[in-house]
Amino acid sequence: MKKLKTNLAKANIMSEKEPFMILAPGFSNYKRTYPTYEERYGKDNFAYTTNYKRYSIDDHLEEIESLIPENKPFMIAGYSMGGCNIIELLSRRALTNCKGVVLIGAARILTPHWFLNFLFKLPVPLIYFLAIFIALLFPFNFIVSGFNLKKAIPASFEGLVRLVENGAGKMKKEYNGCVRKVGRNVEDILEENRKIPLLIIRIQKDMMIDEEDLATVRTFFVKSKERILPENIIHLTHKYDSLYIEIIDEEKDFFGL
Repeated sequence: MKKLKTNLAKANIMSEKEPFMILAPGFSNYKRTYPTYEERYGKDNFAYTTNYKRYSIDDHLEEIESLIPENKPFMIAGYSMGGCNIIELLSRRALTNCKGVVLIGAARILTPHWFLNFLFKLPVPLIYFLAIFIALLFPFNFIVSGFNLKKAIPASFEGLVRLVENGAGKMKKEYNGCVRKVGRNVEDILEENRKIPLLIIRIQKDMMIDEEDLATVRTFFVKSKERILPENIIHLTHKYDSLYIEIIDEEKDFFGL
């Protein structure tokens, strides 16, 4: 963390020499902001998608493309669904000035739990009802998780908090219009994008990522590398933003920066 603090202190100076950083968040992050990234890269050298009122794959790709600077080198990082959208974009458009892609808890497709598929087929009132019911099951989830709070708390409460914060109706549209479809028809990326360095940041066992699919993604790129975190959680989230930034900084040589 000392290294990260040093990097943050130098952010304004370094941002002039570094590629522009684009962040594509995961599912339903409509109101989230990213102060750690802004502090590290500088507000003028960093941008992120909001996914607000964007429900289809094309909607999301349009927003990502709107952030790509003209005639300036850039890097692009994607969390979960955001990473899937990046792979989808690389299959459609040549990103000539892209100096690196970072997938954080992401691959070509997501493999959501069967319950999420069931949940987002329901009418909106029922979605809220089930989320409240799951929150009430926290003691049971705590026991099933082996008394692991890092797993039990997200499993019990995260869904309800996000539904209240973002709106179940919007989340349902985005889930069915993007999460369940993104990457499904991607067999490769464009030849022009194959030489972009790919860094994968993941946990050993991620509930929403298929390791075979992740291995396929690596074949799309000439140069790829994985950093596996020891965290015992269900799925990578923005809770670890500082750590991801530190890892990206450590891999500057890999990106040729």
